[in-house]
Amino acid sequence: MKESITTKLDKLLEIVEILASTGDPRRIAIFLSNKHPEDVARVLERLPKDLRVQVFRHLPIEIQADSIIYVNEDVLEEMIKDLSNRDISELVTEMDADDATDFLAELDEEERERVLSLVDEDERREYEEMLQYEETSAGGLMTKEFLVFPGDTPVSEVLDAIKRSDVDVVQVFVVDEEDRFLGVVALRDLLDADPQRPIRDLVKEIPTVPFDMDQEDVIRVFEKYDLLFVPVVDHENRLLGIITVDDILDVLEEETSEDIARLAGLGEIQSLILPPWNAAKNRLPWLLANLLTAFIASAVVGAFKNTIDSFAYLAVFMPIIAGMGGNGGIQSLALTVRALSLGMISKRDATRIIVKEFLTGLLVGMVVGAITGLVAWFWVGKPLFGLIVFFALTLNMIVACVVGFIIPNIIAFFGGDPALASGVIVTTFTDVTGYFVFLGLATLLLKQLL
Repeated sequence: MKESITTKLDKLLEIVEILASTGDPRRIAIFLSNKHPEDVARVLERLPKDLRVQVFRHLPIEIQADSIIYVNEDVLEEMIKDLSNRDISELVTEMDADDATDFLAELDEEERERVLSLVDEDERREYEEMLQYEETSAGGLMTKEFLVFPGDTPVSEVLDAIKRSDVDVVQVFVVDEEDRFLGVVALRDLLDADPQRPIRDLVKEIPTVPFDMDQEDVIRVFEKYDLLFVPVVDHENRLLGIITVDDILDVLEEETSEDIARLAGLGEIQSLILPPWNAAKNRLPWLLANLLTAFIASAVVGAFKNTIDSFAYLAVFMPIIAGMGGNGGIQSLALTVRALSLGMISKRDATRIIVKEFLTGLLVGMVVGAITGLVAWFWVGKPLFGLIVFFALTLNMIVACVVGFIIPNIIAFFGGDPALASGVIVTTFTDVTGYFVFLGLATLLLKQLL
């Protein structure tokens, strides 16, 4: 039977807990030194703060550099406070360039300058150049660890350079005399070619991305062309770096997690192992925003207080009207946010999709409304009350489906993140609509209900 990832982590934590009882952080570090950096990071996150830093200091420098990039952002912030600038500069020097740049971006500007002053001058220039790119752009994702050659370089010289290099090579990148990107040459083709032949003759063209392309658009390029890497170029097609598929997988996970978190009103993804105060601080803003919208819905209900007092069964079915509308809105919202993130919706599609969502809401609302209306009829014994429930639910489901599509598109049109605030707005619409239609109809027909 295959061991699951969770089971493996549980076993690691059990062993670490036993080792921790000895009070010797070196024993934990020795145990972790041959584990995968991702697993080391997960263990570090779960250790008490003081023990975590002691264990980390006893790890080999290469394990430190490889594992710290996987540590949760909040835990990483705590760890950085306990590391000296010299410690951090040694870590940065050991990391891959793109990982080092991401790590340096987490530091405040003053601390970053102190760290950079301690690294090699060539590395410092490279990091400063890469830090100029927007973190979520192609330039912010790229690495400079690859082999590039002018097009007139003989195959024999390229192979000699590969032998001397410590870079893992599957492809080499080819540029012209002005550093404009020409294409790539596979290692297999180099091995089969005439040693004196210029590599320009072996070049194959592949898609490129500009340095300022957003990371979500970069993901689409990888998906569309089924790539393992993509060159990053400037606006004159000069080669700046490459993005590898492992970096894209990290971004894809990050983007998906952020969308899920924002739909839940968290703003950004957070770890479940955060201390209660940190977790509460992160969750409260959107809960308070949701509380404000709940007051709006309550105000609508309050306006019909006399109707509810006169016919108490209205209070029984109010949660059903609002809840079903909210669920329908979230379904439409989730599909819309996903389609927007994948670039699947164009302006031409908008009218057609709105009509489709209207009809979907109508069909779903009629089915759910008919079932709920029949239950209301037999429960209360009044056919008219069943009809009111039917019409209120049907209309609310139509509003839910249409608004679930329109709201995120409006937010995206004005440059906002459609996942961030849409959920609160959509549920407010469905609550207010559901209560207003349901209680409004009941008020108009109250004499016939009594």
